[in-house]
Amino acid sequence: CSPQADALSALEKMFAPIPIPVFAPAAMVPEPAIKHEFHWSTKQWTAKNVTVSMSTVPFEEGTMRKVYRLTDHSLPPGRQECVAKVSKEIFEGRHTYFDDVAMQYLCKDLAAQFNARGPPKRIDFLDAWIIEFPNRRAPNGMGSLVAMVEPYMRGHYTKHSNNYGFVSPEDRNTPAAFSHFTWCATGGQMLVCDIQGVGDMYTDPQIHSNAGHGNFIYGKGDMGMEGITQFFATHRCNAVCRQLGLTPCPHSEPFGQRKPECGTCCRVGPTPPVPVTPVAPGLPTLTYSPSISPASSVGAISTSSGGFSDFPLVYPAVASPLLPLPMVLA
Repeated sequence: CSPQADALSALEKMFAPIPIPVFAPAAMVPEPAIKHEFHWSTKQWTAKNVTVSMSTVPFEEGTMRKVYRLTDHSLPPGRQECVAKVSKEIFEGRHTYFDDVAMQYLCKDLAAQFNARGPPKRIDFLDAWIIEFPNRRAPNGMGSLVAMVEPYMRGHYTKHSNNYGFVSPEDRNTPAAFSHFTWCATGGQMLVCDIQGVGDMYTDPQIHSNAGHGNFIYGKGDMGMEGITQFFATHRCNAVCRQLGLTPCPHSEPFGQRKPECGTCCRVGPTPPVPVTPVAPGLPTLTYSPSISPASSVGAISTSSGGFSDFPLVYPAVASPLLPLPMVLA
């Protein structure tokens, strides 16, 4: 096959509808679990005992995670069908799952601010939480198995962008404008990308942080200013960008070459300096003071490990018995 045919085949596979998992109670055995929920308003975690059922075989997988069927019996009937995402990296740190949930809530907060400016279409991000299985060991043998869980999304799933300049052939205005908005709204501190989901309900976002060379705050997919530059290299300001009054980025290339790859990129080593001067375009009528501060120095968690700098929380300890109720981890 020619390289062009291989590339086309890869794109067709990536944009094929995700198979709908069959939630068969008989195939999934109920078991006790601990549900960790993050509360954006207080930046605190709470935990409670629940019963869940999870499949043993994944029905889908991405660049970094495998996706399993999960039934959360603590939810009302009709809303119990969920998906559990488990890292493909055996030695993935437990805290990474908690970071990913917190990051999704930060994106959810930015989405609310985007909606407040009256775009043609409103957007949102799924709620997410952590399920811990005290009776299952983690793949690396250290502590209990944990998974990031969110409601199962029905409908046509579309990946609008990745974290390195890819743009879906559909090239919709709203997802691209939201990413641009996050750069402006945070004064150039961060940019939300890897926009994907059903309709305008999104999930699995990635944030690039502008925290100085070598400081990556939002996990392995945070490519820093290099990732931000790649976004603007292929971003073309659209009608929504103009309606919201978003400042064009000086290093944007309106007719830059679109990236054919749409998987999520990961850092595998030190990132070379990017010859771009960071800019901080602002929206004068919008103020944003994130509780997660992209800073060159961080608190108890190292940015090199993908930790968040200013979260006033302590990661839940490895659990063997079920936790007493109620419990607040702060």
